[in-house]
Amino acid sequence: MADEEKIPPTFLEKLLFYTTASFVLLATFSLFAFLFLVPFVIEPAFTTIFMQFDPIGALCVTTQVKHLVGASNCTWASCREGCTKDLFECTQIRVSYKLGNSSNVTEEEVENLIRVERALRNDYDYENEVAADKSYPDMGERDDLPEPYPTGLQGNDSEWYFTGARLFPNVKGCGYPPILNCTIFYGKYRPIGTNFTCYYSRVDPGLVITELDMWQNTLNLVYAMAIPIPSFFISVIYLTFAYFKIYNTEDESEQAPLKSDAEAMATGDDEKPTTPGSDTFREDLACFGHQLKMQLANDKPKDGFESNSPPISNSASLSG
Repeated sequence: MADEEKIPPTFLEKLLFYTTASFVLLATFSLFAFLFLVPFVIEPAFTTIFMQFDPIGALCVTTQVKHLVGASNCTWASCREGCTKDLFECTQIRVSYKLGNSSNVTEEEVENLIRVERALRNDYDYENEVAADKSYPDMGERDDLPEPYPTGLQGNDSEWYFTGARLFPNVKGCGYPPILNCTIFYGKYRPIGTNFTCYYSRVDPGLVITELDMWQNTLNLVYAMAIPIPSFFISVIYLTFAYFKIYNTEDESEQAPLKSDAEAMATGDDEKPTTPGSDTFREDLACFGHQLKMQLANDKPKDGFESNSPPISNSASLSG
């Protein structure tokens, strides 16, 4: 018997297949892209908005640098390449800043700031402290230690608005090359007395970042949410519609004869549903009982003849 010839798919069938496959791939990639963008783009963008950074740059001066070793000591780092790895060695930079637009600061104010920072370095010997950070000094009580440098919000009589603020390149303090290079960051902001423009948080004044572009931050947030989320939902809607409306038509056409036969079996000659209390059900039950009696009656004589006839022994046959 010759094999049945395969009917080639029509243009509409091909179009339907490729359309469905495209939406499946779109839904898959949109979901994975959204999950990838949440920790790297969406969450930092929302945090930048919620921290309410002042768009007017403040004048920052590096006042303290520490290089620490150990997971317990590295509770934070000014810069790290990679936002998920554990910290076992870190560099912490603290700054002091005053409010106002740094472009309006006169040269005399800048010279005064540099003079003040030089005095701080001479009094507290920051350079020696930075060099000795990797060692483990004696933890015993010492009377010759200087007074701790004041940190936090300062009063009206102080030149600084905040001292000892933590410095980060962005709100998360981490990133990936080439966008963020910690070697360049430390080389630019680590030297004590470095003056630069920074942006402080109104929610947490102790948090300072070096770069702030709210327009780009909002644009990245819109792109990260406006592309994958609608693409995923549109794909899901199409696939649901195709499953229940387009591909289900062939199954309904194939199941139609079976459904009609089942309906015919469930109804009698008068097209009424067959129930245990209906006349059709009683008639069918009586007919079945009559057929069962006739079958038993036909089988009974054979059983009776075999059971009532005496057995014929070999001795009786021989004597006769």
